[in-house]
Amino acid sequence: LLFNGIRIRIEAAKAISAVEINAGVPVNGGRSSAAAPLRNFFQACVNALTPLLDVTAPLIQARSATNAARNTIVLTYNEGLDAAHVPTGAAFAVTGQVRTVTQVRVDGPFVFLTLNANLAPGAVSVAYTQPGNAELRLQDYSGNQVASFTATAVTNTITA
Repeated sequence: LLFNGIRIRIEAAKAISAVEINAGVPVNGGRSSAAAPLRNFFQACVNALTPLLDVTAPLIQARSATNAARNTIVLTYNEGLDAAHVPTGAAFAVTGQVRTVTQVRVDGPFVFLTLNANLAPGAVSVAYTQPGNAELRLQDYSGNQVASFTATAVTNTITA
């Protein structure tokens, strides 16, 4: 998994510039002939790595609530999410059984929403709205952001 295509391109550009500068200026004032082959090498590296980049946003696979933690809704994604980018509870709306999200925790592909009260058996839905601050948006390690979603049913297996 590579961090980010833009970052690779920036680092390659920095390396090319450094090589061109450090290749030395010949006595005649022109660039060294060593810079062009290195530029071609770094461009070939970027071209080879680009298809390997993760540019796909994480997709939600499941929403669930269980007896094990009656005050928690677990969102499961198709890939791990970056725990450095966690929204506040205000980014989520729980309906059907109206609850407030008091804490959000990311652990791999799971997002744990801690609620202000236990859920009961019955219908419950959750929605996510991307926060205005990009640093608080759910995203994978490549920076691909999780899309907002409207109120969608939670698989609620809580029993009385």
